[in-house]
Parts: sequence; structure tokens; C-alpha cells
Amino acid sequence: MAIAKPLEIDESRDGERGRLTLTGELDIATAPRLEEAVTAMVGAGVKRLVIDLRPMSFMDSSGLRLFIVLCDRARADGWTLELIRPLSPALTIFQITRAEENLPFVEDAS
Repeated sequence: MAIAKPLEIDESRDGERGRLTLTGELDIATAPRLEEAVTAMVGAGVKRLVIDLRPMSFMDSSGLRLFIVLCDRARADGWTLELIRPLSPALTIFQITRAEENLPFVEDAS
């Protein structure tokens, strides 16, 4: 049985550019923490936010829902959201739901 890895969010900011790197598991219990981190970044004046999902080990449907909501919020509020694809198995939920085709994934957003 695998041991759950708690979500860790590494934050960095350079002017109007922000970056959140997620490590561990994004699920119903941890999605609110990510939403709070995004809200804080945008509230602090970030206009371009990159969320690096590569180190993330797991994501459930509540994480997927959050990314869809954040994408809609970015469009409505005039800031840019960019996602860096996670590795398997976390990538699977984006692929099987075909959400990968509609979310703002980038290859690398340095």
C-alpha cells in the first residue's frame, strides 16, 4: 500500500510573474490550499502564473475541477494561467477526461 505524500507548494514571484510548484498529492483535502495560494499570488499583483505539476504524484477529480475553475477565472479576471504537465500517473486524469486538450498546458514556462 502506497503512503500518501502531503501536498507541498513551493512559491516564487518575480514582479508580475509567479510560479507555484506542486509536490505530492492534490486531492479533495489539499485542493483548497492550492486555491488559496493562487488567490494570494493574483491578489499580490501576479499577471502570469505558472503552475508546475511535474513533481506531483497524484491528483483526483477535485484537483482537475480546480484547474478548470482557475482557467475560467484567469480568463474572466485578465491574468494568464500556464500549466506544466505532470508525469504519470498524475497526467492520466487529464488524458482520460480529455481536459488536457482544453487547459493551458505549456512545455516549459521559465
